[in-house]
Amino acid sequence: MSYARLVADAPGSGPDDGERWAQAASTARDSVAELGRLHRLLDGHWRAGRDREQVGELLRRLTRRLDEAQDAYAAIAATLADRGHELAHARELVLQVTHEARLVGLVVTPEGEVVSPSGSAPMAVRAVAHRLTARVAEALARAAAAQRRAAAEVAALPPPNLW
Repeated sequence: MSYARLVADAPGSGPDDGERWAQAASTARDSVAELGRLHRLLDGHWRAGRDREQVGELLRRLTRRLDEAQDAYAAIAATLADRGHELAHARELVLQVTHEARLVGLVVTPEGEVVSPSGSAPMAVRAVAHRLTARVAEALARAAAAQRRAAAEVAALPPPNLW
């Protein structure tokens, strides 16, 4: 993840993917409950027979698939929420370093390097710039690790059960 992207992507500035997945999990959970209710009503409205058994089996499979989907959606929501918290923390660190750099007359390049605006600076200022650049690099590494971890966790989820 780049410095420019991390600074530009303010938490809460766009739609929250984790929240969307949490809502999808809730919808799946509600649908499971509704299918269960309909399945229970089936006994009172349909005489026993092969068709009723087939419909009952179909409702059980749909319920099982929605249960699995709800679990996957909830896992994705949690993963994305964790990633969001980690990215917000990394962004906070980068903004703190940017503020510290400005206080001592330094600037942060779009690549995340802290430098003197004049190009040359005393050794002590260069040492501060180097230390601040290292902190930016650490925050960017944390952000990239959060992105990779979230991608790996989502990729590790089992594929949907297709009947």
